[in-house]
Amino acid sequence: MVRKHRNGASAAPEMLYGHHPVMEALMAGRRAIRYMMIDRRLPSERQARLVALADEGRIPVKTGTPDDLARACGSDQHQGVVMAASPLPLGALEPLVARAVERPPGKACLLVLLDSILDPHNLGAIVRSAHCAGADALVIPKDRAAGATAAVSMASAGALEHVQLCQVTNLAVTIDWLKAQGVWVAGLAREGTQTLFDADLAGPLALVIGGEEKGLRALVRKRCDYLVSIPMCGRVDSLNASAAAAVALYDAYRQRHTD
Repeated sequence: MVRKHRNGASAAPEMLYGHHPVMEALMAGRRAIRYMMIDRRLPSERQARLVALADEGRIPVKTGTPDDLARACGSDQHQGVVMAASPLPLGALEPLVARAVERPPGKACLLVLLDSILDPHNLGAIVRSAHCAGADALVIPKDRAAGATAAVSMASAGALEHVQLCQVTNLAVTIDWLKAQGVWVAGLAREGTQTLFDADLAGPLALVIGGEEKGLRALVRKRCDYLVSIPMCGRVDSLNASAAAAVALYDAYRQRHTD
């Protein structure tokens, strides 16, 4: 069931593009959608499904050339569809944590904190893994970080449209606040004193993922309750940020769903 969308929002629209981001935005109903544009007067089978969803939500559907769509979204990877929509709404961390920490152990709070993730493709991949592993929210700093852009939604295969994304001014201060709420904070780092597979990830937890080049910043690293490393073999001594996040999230998932 597609939720009704508010048309004509006053904020400048964001141009989503690609089949999955547009489909998931339609299904999630979290954005105010102005219009959708496809590159065929006679829609393809995939486009026809999107048009039907847009019609259900009373969203205008336009047609244009592939070049029209590329100019509208700034990418030739639009897959024949773009959508003018309001920015993704950001959530408030405090009420989310207040609800999550009260859940029973098998459904404990799981947050992903991102420290200086700058690449939108890495952010999109982390968003997708976090959504699939059941994380409650992703937390990103306001500065020195990739934001919730159309490129991130594309890289996440539309998962961005369903995750709770929270933006904070100071990640180190946020970590201190989370610890005061009873959330354990584990940073992923090569110098971790225990491996990911030895760590207890089943309780209320915030996983902190460092940036692509330098990892966790010193101030953030010091604030973590403990550091965990991912066991490695071979000549390459680290995974990229999105791969490391996926490994950590799914070990947390395993620990939380083991009878």
